[in-house]
Amino acid sequence: MKRVALVLFFLALILLVNPSHCDAALKLFVGETEVALKHPLTMMNGNFMIPVDVFQAYLGANVTITTSSGEIELVFPDQTIHMQLGAESALVDGKEHKLDVPPQLVEGEVVVPVRFIANRLGLSLVFDQDAMGLRLEPPRERRAPESLLTSSLIRQPSAPPVVEVEEEQVAEGPASELIVLHHPEEEQDLKEIIFMGGPRSRVFLSLQSYTGYQTYLLREPDRLVVDLFGVGGDALPVVETQDHPVIRSIRSSRFDEDTMRIVFDLSGSTGYRVNPWPEGGLEVEFNFQLTALELEEDGDQLQLRLKASAAPIVEAVYLTDPLRLVLDLQDTTLMIPSFDRAMDQGRVLRLRASQHMPAVTRIVLQVTEPVAPLPIEQLQHDEFVIPLFLGTAHEANQYLAHFEGGPLVPVEEEEILPSGDLSGLTIVVDPGHGGTDPGAIGFHGTFEKDVNLAIGLYLGEFLSQAGAKVVYTREKDTYVSIFERPAIANQAQADMYISIHSNAHVNRGTARGTETLYRAKDPASEVLARAVQDEVVKAITLANRRIWGRDDLAVFNQTKMPAIMVEVGFLDHADEEVLLRSPGFQKVAAQGIYNGILRFYLENKR
Repeated sequence: MKRVALVLFFLALILLVNPSHCDAALKLFVGETEVALKHPLTMMNGNFMIPVDVFQAYLGANVTITTSSGEIELVFPDQTIHMQLGAESALVDGKEHKLDVPPQLVEGEVVVPVRFIANRLGLSLVFDQDAMGLRLEPPRERRAPESLLTSSLIRQPSAPPVVEVEEEQVAEGPASELIVLHHPEEEQDLKEIIFMGGPRSRVFLSLQSYTGYQTYLLREPDRLVVDLFGVGGDALPVVETQDHPVIRSIRSSRFDEDTMRIVFDLSGSTGYRVNPWPEGGLEVEFNFQLTALELEEDGDQLQLRLKASAAPIVEAVYLTDPLRLVLDLQDTTLMIPSFDRAMDQGRVLRLRASQHMPAVTRIVLQVTEPVAPLPIEQLQHDEFVIPLFLGTAHEANQYLAHFEGGPLVPVEEEEILPSGDLSGLTIVVDPGHGGTDPGAIGFHGTFEKDVNLAIGLYLGEFLSQAGAKVVYTREKDTYVSIFERPAIANQAQADMYISIHSNAHVNRGTARGTETLYRAKDPASEVLARAVQDEVVKAITLANRRIWGRDDLAVFNQTKMPAIMVEVGFLDHADEEVLLRSPGFQKVAAQGIYNGILRFYLENKR
């Protein structure tokens, strides 16, 4: 939890309590350069606060502080950030953003939340255990979870001549400056950018060699950025596409002496996949784009009319109680807002569409009698229909075999799935922290955000198998604010909100066990918390600390359904850290949470 995240960096507290431990204070680095701090770093509401003049001295900002009004202005080459002491919002190029914690005046210094500005600049905020400090650096692809540490990968430039300056946006918002440098003496590692087109809008990056890559899917404007590490040589000419539905152009530029940046300008923000080729190089494939969806009646028949960049692969699943046809459009991004509509057309009562997974758009038809999809048909270059057979999947296959020469995808009656114990429920799984917010950090460098995500994904699998619709606040290592998380749950009209965390204590290494928090004065949340706490303790056999009603957490105050936060164990206790970082333990913990959810539902459903 953010409230107790201060204990993660207990050495800073030691410094405050005992000045003789000066070498134990938490350090701050920008790349490999240590920042000269006048005072120890401050944490407020789980956010590290750093002096605003750090951005001027080390990151090239022009900082102005107006003492009388408390206004703070940070002018970067590509954006301007306005903040104010005590104000819980900031303006970035005139656009308002909510802050987790406002700027403050501490010991004569103006301090600001470093994570907010790091996100705006496209920087990663990581904990370097070897250096015992926080490090601001360009984001790089994290190591495999087993390594549990993120090392510093920023490189000091050797000051080659600057030929061109190009502004680009990275990370979650406006961002940093790109410097295009020419190194004629270097080998040209990026040989060619080949636009192959096709249904998946494929692009091949012909590379002599590279050491790794990092991708960012960005908005305003929509684009995909691929940073190629260990790539020398010059940028290549811009690749223009002619009236392509997904990619408008492909640009390359040199980000630093070791990184080549490829920018795909897109018609809309869409999913993608990067495939390294065994013989070298990278292939980038983009999702199909679904831009319109309607249910139509054609005489006695029903059909779904789609507008898409190409015909997607459609997989059907049949559910009962209530009777539903689920169509999963593979490798497809829903470019329109999700919706849930009452239809009353023929056998169809409701029609829903949502981005079920990054690569799957899900269409759900709630029906009074069975319907089954027939093969997708193309009407025009970007318009398609999925005819709906009025009958079961088995009957549709018989029809296709007789009239069309054989079914497109064999589907047997046995594939109809039972409703499951949790069928009809929508449950939000919220793995705490993520991205630039590591959460608690264990003695051996375990990041809480990694533990929470692993348990959350296991829990989602158990819930899905029981028929529940699972909505994740995050499914990978990304930062999601404490205000976005409840908004996701409310938008999904969820039946339960389950937040997953790992604990920490002000007296580091002394506390042990499991506790579950719930929205104070909400009987349903309290009953859910008690059921989950009992089942988790039974499953993982850690100490049963307590259930705890809280009225000071945004994720509770802003959600509209029973909401709990499971603190599985104490990451700052050496013994429990070993357990929490184990996949086997993570899965058992998820099973315990699932058991509690199921018990709560079965005992209280009406």
